[in-house]
Amino acid sequence: MKITIINGSPRKQSGITARLLRVMEERLPGCEISHGWEEPCDAILIAFPLYVDGIPSNLLRDLIDHEHSLPPGTRVYALVNNGFYEGEQNATAISMLRNWCERAGLAWGQGVGIGAGEILKREPLMAMATVMARGPLKKYNAALDALAGHILSGGSGTAPIAFGAEDIYTRPGMTRGMYIFGGNISFRAGAKQNGLSRRDTKRKL
Repeated sequence: MKITIINGSPRKQSGITARLLRVMEERLPGCEISHGWEEPCDAILIAFPLYVDGIPSNLLRDLIDHEHSLPPGTRVYALVNNGFYEGEQNATAISMLRNWCERAGLAWGQGVGIGAGEILKREPLMAMATVMARGPLKKYNAALDALAGHILSGGSGTAPIAFGAEDIYTRPGMTRGMYIFGGNISFRAGAKQNGLSRRDTKRKL
């Protein structure tokens, strides 16, 4: 099976999207993977971070440029992450991509929305697959397994899945309060590294 993987993040290899795609490629054994729009393929996996509840402008331009050049019926899957706690925050962006598939004559496969993606930034890249198999990231692991399974089987999100819905929206195995608490600690540490005090971060501009 030939699969094209598109990293739609403006940050390319330094972002959370690249980390998720690295893990996804490990779940697609035996597949011929390419990373360019021009390669003929059986399925396309488009991954990107959420920007203002939508698709990043650089990826949107690519979608417009290629909507009439892809073979009709090519299956398209989406993997979207955001910094909000809820994976459901990605629903609008996934709907945009589904509408693009209809306009381009492509077959919608399935979308996965990952919430609290910033958690993944802390994990060592080489240990991502191991880390995601346990603890608060287990839900992410299950979502990626389900997506990979549908891609490999040539199926769509209409097939029965444990999440009970066509598209999968997931969040970390921790409370919203814990996620916000951890985010505040990370924010203050970043501010300190850049020479800012706590008073500086609360200053009104």
